[in-house]
Amino acid sequence: MINPIFLRTFMRLVETNHFTQAAIQLNMTQPGVSQHIKKLEQQLGYPLLNRHGKRFELTEAGGRLYDYGVRQIEAEVELRESIAGDQQCQGECRLACSGSMAMQLYPELLGLQQQYPGLTISLEAAPNTAIVERIKTNKTDIGLVTQPVNDAELSQTQLGQDRLCLAVPAGSGFSWQNLVSLGFINHPDGHHYAIQVLEANFADDFRGMASVAQSGYINQLSQILLPVSLGLGFTVIPRSSLAAFSQPDRIRIAEMDKPVDEPVFLVSKKHRTLPSRYQLVTELLAKQWRD
Repeated sequence: MINPIFLRTFMRLVETNHFTQAAIQLNMTQPGVSQHIKKLEQQLGYPLLNRHGKRFELTEAGGRLYDYGVRQIEAEVELRESIAGDQQCQGECRLACSGSMAMQLYPELLGLQQQYPGLTISLEAAPNTAIVERIKTNKTDIGLVTQPVNDAELSQTQLGQDRLCLAVPAGSGFSWQNLVSLGFINHPDGHHYAIQVLEANFADDFRGMASVAQSGYINQLSQILLPVSLGLGFTVIPRSSLAAFSQPDRIRIAEMDKPVDEPVFLVSKKHRTLPSRYQLVTELLAKQWRD
């Protein structure tokens, strides 16, 4: 039988891709993590990692062990849910969405928890690709993404749309020359948003994001518009993100000839039946885009 403590250490190491981070998260020493991996390799009789410097890649055996660990986690979640019973107003609801959607939705989700105190809301803010990966590895049960998902393991339903906004410093214009001279303030979904808006409205000039200098990067949603307000660049964000900025008079939002609306999809595992409590959550999410 595989030692569950050693397996937990291995799973955390793979997910962090860093011995030190895994040790910190597990409240262990780095040599302790290495020792657990060594004992797993001795137990299985195969190397699990190909080490190169401070980094590593999984061997074939390591990949198979990680897949086994994921299945074990999924089985434990399903066991706990079956033991607790499937009650509509009881249990944890695990969601993931972009940072801008999280700011919009979290107060509504907390209101649902106040209405049904037996619910627990766990919300993770993440980019589209990370959301899909979280669902596939059973870290999240449902997610909101803004790109169609082409994956046989997942199902998706379009809930609505979110307008993409091109923001420049107050007093600046929206010509291509002005945007190039300002440079782009990037963020986790920045290129994805910008490509859609710039291709639609500057088709004769835009030649990919390599043609626009990057003048900054920030992964904090509430701070994305700060460098724009200081005249340091332009950016593209969803309309739902504008409420996070406290100085709207210091930026301008373009009136675009060809507005771009990004679809919002609700994603979950296709062959996994969600507990009935998720009906409350999905009804709330659908209402946000109907309104």
